Order: sequence, then structure tokens, then C-alpha cells
Amino acid sequence: MAKHKSQAFTISWEAGDWTRQQRRAARIAARKETSRIRREADGGGGRRQGASGLAKRTWGSGGEARARNLRGSSMMERPEIREASTFTLAGAYPWVSQSGLGTVRAFIGNVTDGGGMFCLDPWEAYQEGLITGMACVLIGTVGTGKSTTTKAWVKRMVQAGRRAVIMSDPKAEWVIVARALVAEGVDPEITVGVQGRVINPLDPGKRSSGVSDEEWLRIVQSRRSSIMTTIAQILAKRRLDGDERLALTEAIGAASRANGEDLEAMTSQTTLGELAASAPTIPDVIRELYNPPADVEDVTSGAGRKVANQLRQLVDGDLGGLFDGRSTVTMDESLPMIVFNTRPLRNLPVEARKIASQCVSSWAESVFTNRDSGQRICVYEEGWETMDDESALERMVAQQKLARDYGLFNILILHKLKDLYRAGDVGSRARELAESLLADTDIRVIHRQKSDQLRATMELLKLTGSEVEEVSRAPKGHALWKVGSLEGRIVRTVRTDLEGQLFDTDHAMRAS
Repeated sequence: MAKHKSQAFTISWEAGDWTRQQRRAARIAARKETSRIRREADGGGGRRQGASGLAKRTWGSGGEARARNLRGSSMMERPEIREASTFTLAGAYPWVSQSGLGTVRAFIGNVTDGGGMFCLDPWEAYQEGLITGMACVLIGTVGTGKSTTTKAWVKRMVQAGRRAVIMSDPKAEWVIVARALVAEGVDPEITVGVQGRVINPLDPGKRSSGVSDEEWLRIVQSRRSSIMTTIAQILAKRRLDGDERLALTEAIGAASRANGEDLEAMTSQTTLGELAASAPTIPDVIRELYNPPADVEDVTSGAGRKVANQLRQLVDGDLGGLFDGRSTVTMDESLPMIVFNTRPLRNLPVEARKIASQCVSSWAESVFTNRDSGQRICVYEEGWETMDDESALERMVAQQKLARDYGLFNILILHKLKDLYRAGDVGSRARELAESLLADTDIRVIHRQKSDQLRATMELLKLTGSEVEEVSRAPKGHALWKVGSLEGRIVRTVRTDLEGQLFDTDHAMRAS
């Protein structure tokens, strides 16, 4: 008789009764039964002492072999493929799918992670509590789709009921978009830099309804003092001292009185032409600087003459005939989009372009920085040109802080954030102004950046590592949108065939 002895029991059989296969099956059955008895005695444990008194058992590194514990071979079934909306997917798989912001006006494109629609209207976002400041910085190197994104966004906000003013159009590209948005025969373009088309930066602008005489006088005087100080400092390449500022302020007031200007008689119904008729001009201010009253001359110690010598460059220099007379152009503030075509200025020196930009901005702001103007988008193209000028930065920061009071939304366009470093060294007043300008922007749009710009972009915008990686390899037309304190979203700008023709900036690079 042959025997198979197991630790728990014994199986015996007569020789020749079973075949080899049967004996093998019996041994396997005995081992399984032994394992069952041990599990019951151990209460299912691995290293515990069982109730039967059997010795402790140990398992391998993978643990005890049990059903469905992923040890050994098994078959994985492919789950059934189901369709679902991006809204459902964003809730079911939040780590791989993103939705839009929940706003519904001004469609821009699709979120690449999930495909949800991305819409953003600043006024709607403000009402929903997504942002607290009405400003945006939009950056991107040449050829990344920055221009298309900006034009598509602004155009759709205008079509949703907003109005826009393009402060500088150095390539005459926005003019094409504006003409598509106005009625036939209406010209939304104001050309700057052509003889005979004069813009007086000292025009008082529109008076808001309900503004007291005292407040109105203070607004006009402050605006005029700001633009003239900015121009003088750009020309002098330094800050004006106290005596020079006082002399300039007194000269502006004297020029206004000499022209018989009566600001208190102006109302919110006074036309722009009537406002400009008695406004002082830059030559008027220069004349008063050269011939101040005796009491002003004594207080300022002749500082006004130095300022006058600087300002003469506006009359005799490259910008002569453009900003040194009464305005010969006017602005139809009812148009959905107005464009200042600054292409004729592109061959002027940098300082002349800066001054022209400040004069245009001041003149335009005098018209729509009032509470009766309505909600308007202000686009500052080629913003990098002002980054190295402290006076220009001061004006921009001040205007940006007032945007919410006047219902404005500012868009500053830069090639790269390192342009902010042009403002000055760390700790300087200019650098502080540039960083303040960036800190006040609650909407940040970043197209692909070159490798040598990524660190500055990450530090200045406080981007995460994954966001920097996305920006470094974003295809053309894709951008990272950072809205308020929300996580960033990569959005692919969508444009129609007609918009593709309106926004085309590469036609000069293709064969005809």
C-alpha cells in the first residue's frame, strides 16, 4: 500500500488502483485542504499563532496569495466606452478635465484639457467675484498667436455690447478689424503723425454729469500737469525738481487764463469741438514759462526757462506740427471701436514715439475717463516701449488704478515679461512702478515663451512648474489664461474664417 502523508491528514491507496494523473490530483487536493485548515486555525492571519497550535507561518514579499489581490496571472476586462459631456467629465475626473469659468459672454476658445468652452468678459467676471481689478497683461513672442488672441477677444467683447479704443496701432492692423465693426461710410480711424492732423494733449476732455466745479477744475489741472510733466521728463531724461514742477504748473494755469478758457461754464453737454476751442496749447505754455510773473520767477529761481528749453523740441523737433496746436481731429465716442493709427510714427526716434504715445493716450483718456462714457476696453499695443520710462509708467499706473471708477478695462501687450526689467534696477522707483503695474492685473494671458524667458515669467507671475512646462511648449494659438486666483487653463483660441482674414498678419511673408 502506498501512502501520501500531509501535515494535516493522510491519503492512502492500493498500488495499481489509481493512475498517475489521479495520484497527482490527490496530492494537489491534499495540499489545498491543508491550506484551508491552516487558514481556519489562524483566523485568516499570516504571522499569528493559530488556535490549532500550528507554528507561525510567514509570507513572501508579495503577501499571501488570495483571490483578487493582484498576485499571479489574471485577465483585465476593458470597460465599456461611454460618452459624457465635458461638464460631467470635469466632475468625474477633475485631475484630467477642466471646464470654463462659468461666464457666458465673449467666447475665446476651448480648454485643451476637457474641451470646455472658455468665455471671459471682464465686467461679468468682476460681478461674479472672479477678479477685483480691471486690467490684463497679455504676453507672447512673435508668431505665437498673440495678435489673433487679442483681436478675437476684443472683437467679441465689442459684439457683446462693449466699446473699444486702440491707443496705438503701429502696424495698421486694428484698422481693418474696426472697419468691419462699424457701418459703411463711417471711419473709425484717427491717424497720428500726418501734418495737418493735430492732437492737443491739453484739451480738457468731457465733463461727467454730476461733477462739481471744484472737482472738474481739479481733474483738468491734474491731467494737464501730468502729461506736461511726463513730456518734459522724457525730453530731459530725468525727473523734474520741485521748482521746475511749480513753474510748469503755474505756466499751464496762466496759459488757460490767457486763452479765456472758462472751465466752469463747460457742462457734460458741451461738444468736443467747443471744449477744444479755448484750450491752451503747448506753445502757449512755453511762452508763459519764458515770461512768468515776478512772484513766480522769484519763487522758482528761473527754473521755468530750463523746462521751456526742453519743451521747444515739441515745436521745432521731429514732432513739430503734430501736438503743438489746436486739435483738428475729433473722436466719435459712440463708435464701437476707435483706432489711433500710429504707423506714420514708426520711423521717428524712440523718444519721439514715447511722447507721441503719451499725448495720444492723454487726449483719448480726457474723452472717455468720465462716468458717462460707458464700459470701454483700452488696448495698449507695443507696451514694451514705455517700460524703460518712469514718467510713462507713473501715468499708466495712475490710469490703471482709476479704471474701475470709470468702467474701463486695460489690456497691456508685451513680447516678454523681461521687458519689465527695462524699467530700472531692483529697488528703483521705476522697477517698483513696473511691478505694481503687473500686480494690479487680475487677468494674465501667456503665450509660448522662449527658454531664456521662462524663469522671469515664472517668478513674476508666480507660475507653477506644470504651468511653466505648458507655456514652454504651447502650440501657436494656445495660451495659459490665469484669471484672479483660479488655476490656469490652457485655451486654444478659435477664430472663424472671416476673422482669419481680418486678423491675418503674415500676408507679407507669403508669396502673392
